[in-house]
Amino acid sequence: MNLKGILFDFNGTLLFDSDMHMEAFRRVLPKYYGIEAPSLDDMLATVFGRTNRMFYTSRISPDYTEDDLKTFVERKENEYFNICMELGESFRLADGAYEMLDAIKESGIPYCLATGSERINVEFYMKHLNLDRWFSWDNIVYENGTFVGKPAPDIYHLAAERLGLSTSDCLVFEDGTSGIRAANAAGAGAVIAVYDKKYPSPLTEETKVDAVYHDHLEWKKTLAKYGLMR
Repeated sequence: MNLKGILFDFNGTLLFDSDMHMEAFRRVLPKYYGIEAPSLDDMLATVFGRTNRMFYTSRISPDYTEDDLKTFVERKENEYFNICMELGESFRLADGAYEMLDAIKESGIPYCLATGSERINVEFYMKHLNLDRWFSWDNIVYENGTFVGKPAPDIYHLAAERLGLSTSDCLVFEDGTSGIRAANAAGAGAVIAVYDKKYPSPLTEETKVDAVYHDHLEWKKTLAKYGLMR
């Protein structure tokens, strides 16, 4: 199979940050909203990969104003940012990601980031992880409230369109159940699951993937398999 482009999820896929998000929820939800954070299994199955808007409407209040949502996002993400910065040099991309992204950029392969994170998160990653070394606003699709979030396929259709490709021409890297379902629903040419090995598998009877990894160290073999790089 020869594919033409690559679509990346970010959180949990290029950056193993599930621990940081979970801790942010644990700190923010009881303090400001009087509820406990979801369990690990619940987070993996129904939270990770989905937007803050979807979390707020399903777990806090279906009736809200945009100001309510903005306040929640600022509280939760600022806490998450603080936790990330507390890690110091340990706050970095997953093993193999740096080399893979450098090679993809140099090769001229079309690629795009498809993340459920808001713009403030992407700006944070650009500043503290040098994400702008590989990505610009031209090849990033992020949560902006204009499309339905994962597990709907919209984000992957939009990301492929940014590259002038069909999703069937694209290889998708994902980590979460919702994200894999989104890639499947979008008709991705192939889906590679990459997730932190200390977490349970995101795969269910509803998901289909072509390979599973716990880092990006096998990127050369993966890209060669799909005709993206020799």
